Amino acid sequence: MELTKDITLGVYIPRETTVHLSDPRTKILLSILLITLLFLVKTYIAYGVFTAFALFLIWASQIPVGYAMKGLKPMIPVLIIMWVLQIFLQKPDHAQVIFTMGFLEATDVGLHMGTLMSIRVLLLFLLTTILTMATSMVELTDGIEALLKPFRKIGIPSHELAMTLVIALRFVPTLAEEMEKIVKAQMARGVDFDRGNFIQKTAKMFPIFLPLFLNAFKRAEDLIIAMEARNYTGGAGRTKMRQLKMGPADTKSFLVVLIFSVAIIAVIRMFPPLI
Repeated sequence: MELTKDITLGVYIPRETTVHLSDPRTKILLSILLITLLFLVKTYIAYGVFTAFALFLIWASQIPVGYAMKGLKPMIPVLIIMWVLQIFLQKPDHAQVIFTMGFLEATDVGLHMGTLMSIRVLLLFLLTTILTMATSMVELTDGIEALLKPFRKIGIPSHELAMTLVIALRFVPTLAEEMEKIVKAQMARGVDFDRGNFIQKTAKMFPIFLPLFLNAFKRAEDLIIAMEARNYTGGAGRTKMRQLKMGPADTKSFLVVLIFSVAIIAVIRMFPPLI
């Protein structure tokens, strides 16, 4: 069972593209704008346009499409559960029953909403993955801290908050590697994770979570000790070796996303939701 090969969130791929050369503040702000637009999309045509733009971003970042899409694989079981729940739970008055399973009734509205929500989650994850693949952890930390800096006036620790968010993101592949080691150790002891239905396979994963959480707490403790040994005191009085500056790449990025924003809003107005 290989888990780390499917984890792409938080993995940086260095390139010399316009996306990579853009200021991290630009990339974060444009990602927030795209995510906001994504929540306004409620038709399949608009989602098709959004998917095409996401693929364009992958191409512009010179990221292998197969590698970027591979990161969506771990989300499929969660999306299937969410999709099934939407099918049976969405029961407005005008909904038509497609089929029944005992006391459960699947409706056409539920099928429509479940499919749209699943596509939205996939695109949301894909946009986040593109951001982390085109931005190093150091740049991402500096960008988030710079954007949160104005909130210091109301007592929000921008540096500490940014570092916490980036460290959590950085540990995603590390925890996946730890989980893979635990799974292989269990398989060496005779546990067969590939046997049984979906529910039985999921139940076999629960004994893995306890040692995984214990290892996560141990790594967090080691990180705290290492930071204290280096006399880390937070953001107060700290200087930057690399100052953030916007350039031509940021202008191009803003223009491309602005054009896409106008186009997707036009598509949303032209094709209103069916339900």
